[in-house]
Amino acid sequence: MAISGKKTFAQVQSELLALPLGEHLISNIVKIIQQCDTLTKKSINSFVTALGDKEDGESLYDPNDLWVDLNYQRKLKLKNLLNNLKTHGGYSKEKAGHIDIAIRPNGKPFVWDGFRRAVMALLCGRKNIAVSAYKHKGSRSNSDCRQYEAELFLARNAKNEAMGANEIFFARYAQGEEWAEKMNTVLTRANINVCGLKPGGKNMGGFAFVEKSLGYHERMDGEVVNKKISDDDFVFASHLIQSAWSKDPSIGAYLVGGLANTRAILRSDSDSDFDDTDIEEAITKYASSNTQKDLSDNRVSNKPLQSVTYNILKYAMKLNGKSKKLSGLNSDEIDIIEDNE
Repeated sequence: MAISGKKTFAQVQSELLALPLGEHLISNIVKIIQQCDTLTKKSINSFVTALGDKEDGESLYDPNDLWVDLNYQRKLKLKNLLNNLKTHGGYSKEKAGHIDIAIRPNGKPFVWDGFRRAVMALLCGRKNIAVSAYKHKGSRSNSDCRQYEAELFLARNAKNEAMGANEIFFARYAQGEEWAEKMNTVLTRANINVCGLKPGGKNMGGFAFVEKSLGYHERMDGEVVNKKISDDDFVFASHLIQSAWSKDPSIGAYLVGGLANTRAILRSDSDSDFDDTDIEEAITKYASSNTQKDLSDNRVSNKPLQSVTYNILKYAMKLNGKSKKLSGLNSDEIDIIEDNE
């Protein structure tokens, strides 16, 4: 897994983000980081100063033997990791505390909480780190172990502000949660890659907006879910945007949501004779001389779905006055959009 020679910071970060989902020996990931041309021997030596001595009664583990399962863990952000080491002068076990590991029936110890701390410990040359070990039941399959570890990880980290909605979804999916699995089915159909689940698919920002609009967000007991856009309309919109703006590396969440809503509105409007072919032709023509953001950036803050729908109806579908009636915006809200043009 280690790369040969030196690579730039950007190349190493790209390689870390491209690590395939699955099980990885953490020491192999560290070898990738050590190839970074900005990580000099001087920097590494400066990190070592915070190493501590072994204390009596500690449960220790060699970090070289630890594994990580990227089916539920977040990918590493190299800049944040190195900045952490620089700020604290290295790996401080007092500040880091113990690392949580789960030992699977095959004997492999997986870090379910503390992946980044384990990486930092290895970068600083530690031969052992304090751990809290949990041993899976011998009857559990590898898949069952992964799901339980994902459950532990989600319970520990889901309320962490640094964890994005897409990362929480990723952990929910690894845990086998019903709504996350349904969300992933839609994303796969739409050719959208979230946290590496659809290799080769397009990236998409604004995940929380889409997840909530589709009704597949994490639900509270008794919560009444308002599904604002259908799965089929979302898939149609995603593929059309990817085709119309084929050179763009990603698609906008507000645009795909607004286009899905536009399709539903035109389908249900008895006075409209637009079909999917008409929508495809209009969006493709618009995209030839405009960007995705031209349709999605100008919006009313509390009505993003209706705002983008209005922009699509007016500027791409050329419905002009009728766009006001169909969009769901009132006159004051439309004035806000038009004042910003």
